[in-house]
Amino acid sequence: MKPMIGMVANTYLNRFKMPASTVPLAYTSAIEKAGGIPLVLPFTRDVEAISDLVHLCRGFVLPGGSDVDPGLYGQAPSPRLGETDRPLDDFQLSVFRAAMALERPILGICRGSQVINVALGGTLFQDIPTRFPDSTLRHMQKVITFDTDHWVNLEAGSRLHDLLGGRIRVNSRHHQAIDTPGRDLVVTARAPDGVVEAAEHTRLPIDLVQWHPELMMQKNNDMLGLFESLVDRCKP
Repeated sequence: MKPMIGMVANTYLNRFKMPASTVPLAYTSAIEKAGGIPLVLPFTRDVEAISDLVHLCRGFVLPGGSDVDPGLYGQAPSPRLGETDRPLDDFQLSVFRAAMALERPILGICRGSQVINVALGGTLFQDIPTRFPDSTLRHMQKVITFDTDHWVNLEAGSRLHDLLGGRIRVNSRHHQAIDTPGRDLVVTARAPDGVVEAAEHTRLPIDLVQWHPELMMQKNNDMLGLFESLVDRCKP
């Protein structure tokens, strides 16, 4: 049987102005293409329900989304902080911690990587342009496309390096990034300006990427190996 991969939902207001749980189809289609079965885990405040949902899945994807509440890592909001949603943060942190306790494979993408870093005691740059004023890279593109925007350099010996090589092109849709890595996380990729683009856990199958591989897969299969690696680690 194909492994069930939990897609941890974000929340937003739908066209009827009603709160809704959502995961873009680009994420679920990437998991299907990699050989897994995506299962959307809806927002809930029910701690027992979160535990039950986590036990249903062999692996997890935490997707991109809004900014993380800086109070979770001991900082006051900066003037350039974007929209935050503390109940959503608490939900996704709870899912991650439950999945980590079971040592399940986890892939954090963009916001998802930031949530994981904060869960492990790390901090974030609340706004990259503020902290990297001399950078010539535009990390937050104004229009979502399936193209790439800049190079990243991958650390030799890392899981990402084994999968993708030493230097790859990625897209860029973020204005926040890892500052201080959380416990047992090591940086595995950086942009040319030094911004952290990926990290991995030293003991557990937890990988973080700042770019959006699910969007890149709408154009080609360059990032398929990243999702296949997650799914393969979830097989019995």
